[in-house]
Amino acid sequence: MIVVVVLALASICAIAIVRYFAVKTRLAEKSIDEAIARRLEASPMTSELRDLRELNGVMRNLLIDLVEAEDIKPQSPSSRVSPNERKRLYSMREERRREIYAEALVLLRHANVARDKTTVG
Repeated sequence: MIVVVVLALASICAIAIVRYFAVKTRLAEKSIDEAIARRLEASPMTSELRDLRELNGVMRNLLIDLVEAEDIKPQSPSSRVSPNERKRLYSMREERRREIYAEALVLLRHANVARDKTTVG
């Protein structure tokens, strides 16, 4: 009977020690991850990557706008479109093309200025 009690106590102590070291390991890994995250936040590569993601999103939106502007159709495809309506649709399409073109020019100029700043600095 005493052997069973000693084995049970030894098992409980072993489990407690293993859990202690597991918790200690997790805390050390967490502090290492936090230190790495702090270093990455201060890194210029991270800010450049953030800027590139933003630029990528803006370019994606411009492409979507471009496709939507080219896809202007009358409301009912089976009905005949009057010349005035067709003229209005074409003028809307051309106006939207000019807007998208202007947005793309501003975006490209901004990207060039940002790239020049990073190569100079």
